[in-house]
Amino acid sequence: MDELDLVQGLKERREDAVAIYVERYRALFTHCIGSLEPDVTAREDLFQELVWYALDRLEKDRFDPQRGSFGTWLYRVAWCRCVDLKRQQMGRRKLVLRTTREPLPDHADPHPEPDELISTSELGHLIQSAMAQLESEDQALLELRVVDELPLAQIAEQRGITLEQTKYRLKRATTELRAALLKLVPRQEVAE
Repeated sequence: MDELDLVQGLKERREDAVAIYVERYRALFTHCIGSLEPDVTAREDLFQELVWYALDRLEKDRFDPQRGSFGTWLYRVAWCRCVDLKRQQMGRRKLVLRTTREPLPDHADPHPEPDELISTSELGHLIQSAMAQLESEDQALLELRVVDELPLAQIAEQRGITLEQTKYRLKRATTELRAALLKLVPRQEVAE
């Protein structure tokens, strides 16, 4: 069965097309799953999720044969879905709080201790020094995201770039800032 016939058969949910689809693209799904899911028992559930998710996307006419092959489209859908599911799983991790002997105060102390002020000002100075080493575009993106706390969509609109470009550039700027900070902090302090 050629690719376009298979796609049509999948849209119609014909059993023969679904069987060929599962068999033909099992390795593709397994590759995506194996890269992101170390737990062998969870892989089969994830495989089922990917198979049905791709079929649902196909029914919504998301595949365009003019833009590429079905296999390429399917790989992209499967990979993105795996990443999304992994992010959701990571977001559900529970934070475990351990109490100390001292009870927690009802309100934060509005007057920080002197050592807290010193460490905050030192850290602020380090961050300012590292930010000064970045390109102006990277500085602007980080300030919009961290200082102004703007959502990514608003940053993209304000900077006149796509959402994906915004994500990529922010990731790059964060990496550059981290590298600049590591150059400013002596090795011994980093180890501690």
